[in-house]
This record gives sequence, structure tokens and C-alpha cells, in this order.
Amino acid sequence: MLLLCRRWLAWLLLLPLGPAAAQTLAEAVLRGQVLDADTHQPVPNAQVGIAHNRLGTSTNADGRFALRVPAAYQGTELEVALLGYQRYRQVLPVLPGPELVINLKISPASLGNVTVTASATGIIREAVRRIPRNFPTRPTQLTGFYRESDEETASGRYDYLAEGLLQVYKPGYQHPHQSGYVRVLQARRVELRRRATTVADLARINWMAGGLVPHRFDFVRERAEFISERHFKEYQYGFNSQTTFEGRPVYVITFGPRPGSERASFAGRLYIDVASYAFLGAEWHRTPAGIAHEHLLTFEASERAYRAYYQQFVGRFYLKSVWYNTLGRPLAGQVRHHLAEYLTTAIDTGRVAPPPYPERSQYTDIFLRTPVPYDSAFWQSTTTLLPAAPLRRALLDQARERRADSLLRAPAAARLSNPTTSEPALGRPDTAVARPRPAPRPRRLRLGYSYGVGVLALSGAGAALQAEVAPAGYAFRAVAGGAAAVPLVAPFVESGYQLYLPAGLLVYSQFRTVLGQLRGGGWEAGLGWVHNLNPRGRPVRLRLGVGYLNQSLAHPLGTYDNPDEGLRLAGTRLGYRRLSLAVQNSTEALHPSLGLGLELSRRWEVLASAGCLVPLATQAGLLVQEDSFWHDNEAVLPLPAAEVQVRVNGQPASTLPWQLGRLLAGLSLVHQLR
Repeated sequence: MLLLCRRWLAWLLLLPLGPAAAQTLAEAVLRGQVLDADTHQPVPNAQVGIAHNRLGTSTNADGRFALRVPAAYQGTELEVALLGYQRYRQVLPVLPGPELVINLKISPASLGNVTVTASATGIIREAVRRIPRNFPTRPTQLTGFYRESDEETASGRYDYLAEGLLQVYKPGYQHPHQSGYVRVLQARRVELRRRATTVADLARINWMAGGLVPHRFDFVRERAEFISERHFKEYQYGFNSQTTFEGRPVYVITFGPRPGSERASFAGRLYIDVASYAFLGAEWHRTPAGIAHEHLLTFEASERAYRAYYQQFVGRFYLKSVWYNTLGRPLAGQVRHHLAEYLTTAIDTGRVAPPPYPERSQYTDIFLRTPVPYDSAFWQSTTTLLPAAPLRRALLDQARERRADSLLRAPAAARLSNPTTSEPALGRPDTAVARPRPAPRPRRLRLGYSYGVGVLALSGAGAALQAEVAPAGYAFRAVAGGAAAVPLVAPFVESGYQLYLPAGLLVYSQFRTVLGQLRGGGWEAGLGWVHNLNPRGRPVRLRLGVGYLNQSLAHPLGTYDNPDEGLRLAGTRLGYRRLSLAVQNSTEALHPSLGLGLELSRRWEVLASAGCLVPLATQAGLLVQEDSFWHDNEAVLPLPAAEVQVRVNGQPASTLPWQLGRLLAGLSLVHQLR
């Protein structure tokens, strides 16, 4: 695994090195660098596109980009655009070729003859009203590149780098509450963390929902609170120095919490096209109050910053890029820096359908653990966001250090017998990378837990009860009585554990507490089988099971003083000064059951079940318990017993007038642990 990670890292680092690596690929690649025409400094985040932006990429922190150009698009026009700069256009050069240097000229940051007559909130209100006119109203599918990394800020050491190609399904922007979906087409990663050996290692942060970044931070479609009229009263808005985009004037509107407001979570700036009122992008961050609103229990964040930009294609604006930056300290460990970046590389406006449910990314998914096999041939034909030079150098240095450490630890004979551990030569692809990595093997054992409610059927008739307790040799005496009603059903709450085995088998245990006029505790253990009835959609799981059940149903008789500190009943010492009494039936039964579960998310499922109880034995008895929070001893005297006389409707009895019925039904929430 370590060898494969090194080879993947070498391949990742080779891609941006220059034309020598590009010439090893069959597909044409346009490589370039965007500079400021006046300062000759690199220009990051510039939008680079061909075919009217159907295909594209963005520049990295060094101003560099690499765009794969299919044969059908060679000879089309290249466009480069960025807020504050003039749009750049030229016909694509002959490929392959040398790195293209593009000089962007600054556009005058002025509205010229444009007169601002509306308030900032009025402009935002109008921009929101025009979302259906400026953004797609039919479902669209974006193909995009995603990268996330995590590093320790003090040492500058990276824990991992993960990348993926995403297929992003977006419903029309006129329906902000309709769900969008993401499918991970390919993923690759470099894991540089050591094995967990310290408390800090065990408390590592694993970031969830990375693949959903194109939805989470698409502030236009999500109607973020800073553009929501409902929250205008919590923010104050103003105008900043104006800018331009592709030669058109652009409003720059700043926003932040209104003085005294505790509910506003964000501050930043919006970019809105003057002519069309289209949102072009935003840069914002969480305020200290906004960070507190997140209620992060395992991570103390000091910075949460975001950027999102849009790009025009055939008259509509589509999400182009997202940048998500977090700085903070986990409960145990050093300050960490987490960065996530998304870049749209292709837009499909045809008839698109959401991905099948089993292939959709979910909020609780950890992108680092994406179970997609690595395929180097796939990545050789994919447009990505080039990693910045410092990131490439840091990862390469750490990979070399880790390799050297592993070689020093290995016996000399092992090093001599394994020459493939030598580092791949930079400047050419390592051919061993072409072997696909097999998909991760599913874990054979998984643990789950559940909470639920349900009802137990009862049988029997109400009766008058009387019990007299007089253990020989003790001063304790109690005479209790009352009427016992027997309802048709008794409600219960339950919790349980499940151990999932191969072939759909599971071992389970349940613990129930019956509530109401008759109450008591019980447990069940058994074996089950699970089968997915809907493998191509949201899983609907059939569950068959059979268990052994032990359940008590007790009728309370009251609480009585206990003058004997050394009182013993059924071998149990009951020395507390107050004792509660109840008569109960304890039933042993077999419980065959049938259940149907609906998956709510990758780890959560709602399960409805029903079963038939087959009684094996029932034992009546007197339950004596210490009536104290700190004392919980109890004893059960099976009936008949010399210390107890029980009467039912005035007649001596050794059985009680209620029994478990045949039906047990429940509804529970099941969670599977990772």
C-alpha cells in the first residue's frame, strides 16, 4: 500500500512539471500561465475555458493551468476571465506545444456613467428575484475536480491529500429546497499520517461531506442567509469600490452583522453584474458568533472562510469554483489547516438524471475513505486543478522522508530483495501506476445499535389482588392489595445492539422496558438475516429473525417500611429502610419476527417489525426491591412460597391473571457504526 501511494504521488507531481510529461499522453493538453500584464505576477483563480466555457479549468496559486482539449474542440477559441481584468481571447494554439503565457490587463475599477440609485439590499433583492432568469431552471450536470488536504500549521506537515472527479447533479435554481446529488467518479489519495499511537492520534479529525462542497457552498442555489430577505434585518450592507467582469460593470456589496445582532453568522462581499443583476460570486467568512452557531464539539475553529464564483455558458450562469478554508484546533492536538477546493471542468445541459441512490455521496461520508478503485488511465485524460508548487514540494519531501524511514527500519536482506521500493524517477511516469488498485474489501463485521418503541399484546382479565408477606425470623410484615386492570396492549421502549456478519446474517440483542399499568423489564437475543429488496435505489431491507425472549410484567403493590437491616429474601440482602412490592409474571418465549427497514442515510435506517410470541414457560412471583436511588438490590420469590400468600379475587393463587399475548410490534431507529 505504501509503495502504491508513493507511485501515485509521483504521478500527481509529474503532471504539472511541463511539456515533457504531457507528451507521454495521447490526449492534447494546453498548459499555460496567467500573469498580470503590469506587474508580471501570477494571477490565481482566473477562469479558463473553451467552447464558450463548456469545458474549462482555473489557475492555481502560481497562475498555472492544464486543460485537456478533446480533438473535437481543437482550433476553437480560448477565453480567460477574472473579476477586475479585461477578458482575454485567442484561438487555441497547435497542441502539443510550449507553455502558453497569457497577460491579463486590469480593467478600470469604475462604474463610469452608471449611477447607483438603489440601496444595497434593493440590489440584492432584485438579484434574487432574477435568479430564474440568470441561472439554469432545468436540471444540469457538472463534472468537476475536487481536492482536500489537511496539515499541521506549526510544522507544515500534511496528513493527507485526497482528490476526486465528481459528477454534480443540480436541479433548477428556482427550487432552492430541492436536493442536489453528487457521484464520485474517481478518487485518489496520499495518506501520510502515521498509525495511531498517542491520544492526539486517536482524536484525529476526519472531515465529512467533502464531496458535497459544490452544493453546500453554492450560495445562490442554497439562498445563503446573507442574500435572504428574511435575514436582512440582521445584516448591514454597503457599497465597496466597483469593479468589472469581462468589460461589464459590477456592483461590489459588503455585508456583516448589524451592530447588536447575535444571529448574523457571516461577513464578506458580493459581486453582482450591473446590467443583468446576476450573482457573479462571493467571498465570505464566519464571524466569531457564526463559528459559535455551528456547535462543533470536537473542533475549536478560529477561521471558516469561503469563496464561490460563477461562469456564464449559453446565457446562464453555472457554478465554476468553490474554495473552503478552515483553521482551528481539535480537542487533542495542534492547530490544523483544512482546505477544500472544487472546480467545474465540464457542463452538460442536456437531459440529465440524478445518480442512483447507492452511488450518491452523503453528508456523513468521509472523502478520504471513498471506496472507489484507483485507475491511472482515467486520470491521464482528466482536467484537474494543478497543485501549487509549495504543496507539491511539501508532499514530495514528506514522501521521501517516509520512504527513507521505512527503509531504515526494514532489514537489509528485505531491502536487497525488494528493488521495486526505489523512488520513481521524476520526469517520466512510473509504469507501475497503471495497475488499478482493487476496491477496498468490505469489513466482514460491523456493529450497530438501535432505539425504538413498540407494543406487546396482553391476555387476561382484571382482578382484585391481595398479597401478605411475612418472612420467618424477621420483623418485616406487609399486607397489600388492589385492583389490577389488564389492557389489550402494553407500550414499551427498547434499545439494542446488532453484529452484522457476512452473507447478510446478524446477531442481535434487545433490552425492553414495558410501561403503563403493567410494567417490567426484559431482554431478547437472536439471529437474523437481512436482504436488500431495492439494490438499485434507496435500500429497502427485509429482515427475518428468531430470538429467545424473557419478559416480566409486574403489578405494583406499594412501598413499605423495613425494620430489618439484615433482611434476606431468596438469598439477597435487602437492608434499606423502604421496600417496594409487586407481583409479576416472567415469561420465556420464542420470537420469530419479520421486519422492513428503509435507509435514511448511509448509516441510519428506520425499521418496522412485527413478530409472534411462542410462550415456553411462565413463572409467577413476588418482586421485592429497595426503594432508593443508591440501593438497587431486588429479590424474586417464586410462587408458591412460604413467605408469601397471594389471593386473586379472594382465592389463594400461585398464578396471576395476565399473560403475554401473541403479538409484538415495534418501530426503531438503527445506526450502523463505521
